[in-house]
Amino acid sequence: MQIKTETPQAGDTLGAEPSSGLTAQPASEADDAEPEVPAGVVAQLVFDFLRQLSTLSLAAAGGAVTLMQTALADSEFQGALIGGVASLFLAAIFSLQTQQVFVERLAHKTRTLKPAKTAVERFNMKRTPKTERVLTYLSFGLFGLGVTMVVWVVVMEFLLGSG
Repeated sequence: MQIKTETPQAGDTLGAEPSSGLTAQPASEADDAEPEVPAGVVAQLVFDFLRQLSTLSLAAAGGAVTLMQTALADSEFQGALIGGVASLFLAAIFSLQTQQVFVERLAHKTRTLKPAKTAVERFNMKRTPKTERVLTYLSFGLFGLGVTMVVWVVVMEFLLGSG
């Protein structure tokens, strides 16, 4: 049996008391049903994911800069290492921008944030789920690219000894 956390509908006969908001489903229905997750929880998870991605990107970029200035100071792969660091910094920037778009879109839905009425308004990014998705994919892709480039330089320098 699977426990759903949603308001019981008329005709729900299985499960706990209607006032508790919990209903039990038979196993056959539970296998096909997707779990119900409140929108607030989803918003918090998305925001936390973006915050962690920006933190990891900045930490990895800082570590790569430290490697670049110490152990890999004389490396012939400095260009690839600089590219990896730049990619990691861009991943952090895009992740932070995605957080801003996400929060502004949610705030706009609650009428907490009013859109600006200026001439610069046409240059603003649209606050839509599609924009968030594109920025998330871009920041995650840049993070992967940056980490791959830094790991490639470390492998080439230390494990394969071609430096």
